[in-house]
Amino acid sequence: MGPVVAGMILWAATLVHADPQIAGLIYAIIFIVFLTAAATDWLDGYLARKWNAVTPLGAALDHAADKVLVTCALVALAYAALPMMLVAATILILGRDVGVAGLREGISAQGKSLPVGQLGKWKAAAEMAGVGAFLAFQASVQLSAPISVVLGLDWAARLLIWSAAVLALVSGAQYVGALMKRT
Repeated sequence: MGPVVAGMILWAATLVHADPQIAGLIYAIIFIVFLTAAATDWLDGYLARKWNAVTPLGAALDHAADKVLVTCALVALAYAALPMMLVAATILILGRDVGVAGLREGISAQGKSLPVGQLGKWKAAAEMAGVGAFLAFQASVQLSAPISVVLGLDWAARLLIWSAAVLALVSGAQYVGALMKRT
């Protein structure tokens, strides 16, 4: 769903000035699609753990699905709608993700693994919640929601995306530390 979400974000961004109501409806649909994708991703992992059906391939695909969904959404939002300070947070998040993926690939070539840490899971949750909050914010702005709703969603999106950026840096440092201990 990541590319679909990104395409819809870019489509909505082209309509913001021409037809804010339609752009708002598209952002509301994107919000629903994004939340549905995030929720089904979480449910899939939960059920796999509950039913003891976790496989290495399933874990890898689950992790990749998370990354594709969040990366596509953040890149499209950074291009189309995020304020510059949230673009900076996005760069930190995505830079860390690329760095950790490189570490994982390098260590897997040695027959080792670098498991997902608890902070990495919290980072992913903050990313998804932050993207969801920002999509809801965009919809609320375009649909002329009450100012208290708009400001609350703006505040929530900023807090969550910056929390994800901080968690990205801290968990990235933990991964590097764990890797240094293994070598």
